[in-house]
Amino acid sequence: MKKIVLLINGDLGLRVLEYVVARDDIFITGVIINASRKRSPTYLNEVSKVLEQNSQDIPILVFEKIEDPDSKILEIFLNSEYGISALFGHILQDKLLNTVRGGIINLHPSLLPIGRGADPIAWSIIEQRKQGITIHKIDAGLDTGVILSQKDIDTNIGMNSGEIYELATQLLFDELVIIFSSWINDDIEMFEQSRELFTSHKVKDLEDIRILNEHEVATTGDFLRKLQALTFSDGRGPMMRDESGRLWRIGISVTSSEDNVD
Repeated sequence: MKKIVLLINGDLGLRVLEYVVARDDIFITGVIINASRKRSPTYLNEVSKVLEQNSQDIPILVFEKIEDPDSKILEIFLNSEYGISALFGHILQDKLLNTVRGGIINLHPSLLPIGRGADPIAWSIIEQRKQGITIHKIDAGLDTGVILSQKDIDTNIGMNSGEIYELATQLLFDELVIIFSSWINDDIEMFEQSRELFTSHKVKDLEDIRILNEHEVATTGDFLRKLQALTFSDGRGPMMRDESGRLWRIGISVTSSEDNVD
């Protein structure tokens, strides 16, 4: 029986948890969730509800301190052979990564090395990059580890970040299920990321452009892409500040003319 630690957040994290809990060849050493400021207020209860269906006594710990992880978290890593990170919002230190023999894989919603770091879907819209998903091993860099699997996502200018995110998380889960057994049995080919054409962004980068200026000048295509990129599935969207300083929310819907043909 393989020993796995799960680092999870969001609906994708819950789906991964449900899948792993249901497997009889896996022992979950612990479930680590985001710090309170980085997760839904109800997330701890949602995780607990999933684990109620399991006979194992699985600890749930909160990753509050990045610089000095809880000693109980370190103990869980020491007892784990493998790990899965699904939308986990913290960078892991080497002393945690190096304790897990089989490594920790990350489910990332972009075609690495495009879209390293924060908000990869939004920036791929703005920068007109291909969209997709990657499952890769976590190493000391930021989304730089070797790749287990990648898939493209077909998109168009009528799709916003939230819609692409939903497709990406579904595809990430489906792909994890496909490769899971091969991965834990060390029977999967991995390949290095390209050293060229990478992109990377921080959380602050997108927040800096979320409020548009009334007199901002852009091509029609660039303007539409920015609006689509800033429209998220959690309700966040682009805003505009007028000359008086008042903020206005912007909503947009783009559909193909072919969809309107009788």
